[in-house]
Amino acid sequence: MDNPETESNALNMDSAAAAFGDLLTPPEPEKEEGEPVEAAEPETVEAEAEAEDDPLVTIKVDGKDVEVKLSELKNGYQRQADYTRKTMEVAEQRKAAEAEASKAQQERQQYATNLQRMQAQLEVAMQEQQNIDWQQLINTDPQEYMRQRHLLEQRQAALQQNYAEQQHLEKVNQAEQAKQHQAYLAEQREQLLAKLPEWKDEAKAKAETAQIREYLMNQGFDAQTVDSVADAKMVITARKAMLFDQMVAKAQATTKKVSALPTKVEKPGTGANPSLDRRTSDFQRLSKSGSVEDAARVFGSFI
Repeated sequence: MDNPETESNALNMDSAAAAFGDLLTPPEPEKEEGEPVEAAEPETVEAEAEAEDDPLVTIKVDGKDVEVKLSELKNGYQRQADYTRKTMEVAEQRKAAEAEASKAQQERQQYATNLQRMQAQLEVAMQEQQNIDWQQLINTDPQEYMRQRHLLEQRQAALQQNYAEQQHLEKVNQAEQAKQHQAYLAEQREQLLAKLPEWKDEAKAKAETAQIREYLMNQGFDAQTVDSVADAKMVITARKAMLFDQMVAKAQATTKKVSALPTKVEKPGTGANPSLDRRTSDFQRLSKSGSVEDAARVFGSFI
């Protein structure tokens, strides 16, 4: 039979431990009916909300699936849309400026035509006045003489003003043409750099430009024609032709060196070298044709 004293001590010890535990863990306050449930930690709520509002989206980049946040995708789209909008605005402004410039040019051309027509009329009228006998007119009709003299002076002044206006208009046209030419050169330079990015190195661009100029001169073009070349496509074509001719010249020089080598005498019993024979025939073919295909065949035989 259990010892009552021992059992009583165990119960007392259990009760003390439970009471000590209650002291360490304060009791939760009783919630009244209708009281809202305690909210979760703010950081946890924000993280969960962010994960729900900003899910990962799979897109293809260079053929590969990449996961990005929806917010990043939206921001990228907005930046692209903003860039597109600004590009369209610039294009529209440029189009409007070109239309305005074209309109101004047409108006200047019409004004120049009117000035030339007025000049011709004034010159004809003054030529007719030169046939007047001024001495007889002053004797017979002094009043008409004064009227004609005054008319002649007006026409002379108008003609001088006409000349000055035409000169001014010519200067304006020249300035406009120079501006358009500079814009054209800038556009062609952009196209050149897009096709030849190595020309962003000014030293290399200058060196190759000098080589192309010398090449074209050797092909029979005069200096004025060469120096006036500004079209990017023409420059690129001339460069390709120059590099092609340089490659052929190197191939021909290599062929001559090989042809000048002494012929190797095979010892009795030694078989012929098929590779050497093939190279020799390829070099001979190249020396006759000078074609790129034959040059490629020669270079390929060394690989």
